[in-house]
Amino acid sequence: MTDVRTPDAVEFLDRLLERSERNPDRSRPASAAPEYDRLSTAQQVSRFHDQMAAAERFGAVELLRGKRDRSHLIERVRVRDPELLARHLGRPPAPATAQRVRNELLPVATAGEPWVVGLLDEMTARWTRNEPAYRLAAGQADAAKEFFTLLASISRQEAKGLDARTFSQKATNDTKAFDRHASRLAAVLGVQIGQPGAAADVVWAHIGLERFSHPVHLKGPIVVDGASGRVVDGRAKPFASIHPEMLSQLSVLVRPTAVLTIENYASFNRQVREIEDGSLVVYTGGFPAAGVIELLSKVLLTVPAEVPFLHWGDVDAGGLRIFRYLEENLPRGPQPHLMTKELAEKAGQPADPEPSLGSIARSESAIRNLADWLAFGSDVRHLEQEALEPRSVVPAADHGLG
Repeated sequence: MTDVRTPDAVEFLDRLLERSERNPDRSRPASAAPEYDRLSTAQQVSRFHDQMAAAERFGAVELLRGKRDRSHLIERVRVRDPELLARHLGRPPAPATAQRVRNELLPVATAGEPWVVGLLDEMTARWTRNEPAYRLAAGQADAAKEFFTLLASISRQEAKGLDARTFSQKATNDTKAFDRHASRLAAVLGVQIGQPGAAADVVWAHIGLERFSHPVHLKGPIVVDGASGRVVDGRAKPFASIHPEMLSQLSVLVRPTAVLTIENYASFNRQVREIEDGSLVVYTGGFPAAGVIELLSKVLLTVPAEVPFLHWGDVDAGGLRIFRYLEENLPRGPQPHLMTKELAEKAGQPADPEPSLGSIARSESAIRNLADWLAFGSDVRHLEQEALEPRSVVPAADHGLG
């Protein structure tokens, strides 16, 4: 291997190689003018010239010299053969490195769903151009293996119902691996669930991961009985809290007049304090965690199908995505409560359209028309549910039915 120990020469040639690898189909070879202002002495200039001449003899670059009185200077260095230039610099070409890393990661990726292998192909294409992918360079093979181990496990639904540390330990034998990759996991999974750029807690809810297991707040005719008697009574004032681990002991005392889920904590508090209509009210905590979904699933499978199920949330992109998530993950979907275009036009604030809601608008969702307005309509307005007074979800004559 040719000696290229002069730092300025190595840095210069590295940048040239990077340009070549990032655009392998370019019509003209990558080239650059030497930065003579960084070479402050005649000795440094001479050493730089020697290193460029060595690269030229190796067949890696072509030197274009000045004319007449500048013939002693190199005016431009042009890449002749990127593969030879990589060898001259003492490293394999980026495509070779990318393929080697892909071969190492493929058994890990194929242990997951097909989309995990698709992601590996996407990242390999970027590594081939000497670009990082999700802030991982091809040279970070160990970190990439950890990342794909987590992704493959998530794709197999193995994160569901676990906190981050427990899941991380089970997937990788390292409790902190998930934290090291959390931001890139959220970025990848956000795209996978059709919500690019979604907040991390939204993504974790989709995969059933609970960073911390929270109790479910509710008010209504359900109880938890233990060996020594009643542990939780959902009729307690102002409301009760049931930990997900108690759900196997949960039972519905009497048929509620309705089931209502509420996105916002302030609205939940007002509803359970101000409205007495015999309904079961459940706080989703924003995007519902796995425990909320499990509780609601059990309740909806227990109560008769004619018991209305409704959801009250914000009229904005986040609120509609929460509504859609409930539709997609429960035995039956809710109907909207106080989530209408008319209320938003009356009490909401001006907002820009959100085209990403187009997928909900094209679905069979109970809020598809609202999604279509928010995605493509004119004079769009967003409505935070706190702007509205709580309202009963059942007719006055039905209040208190059991």
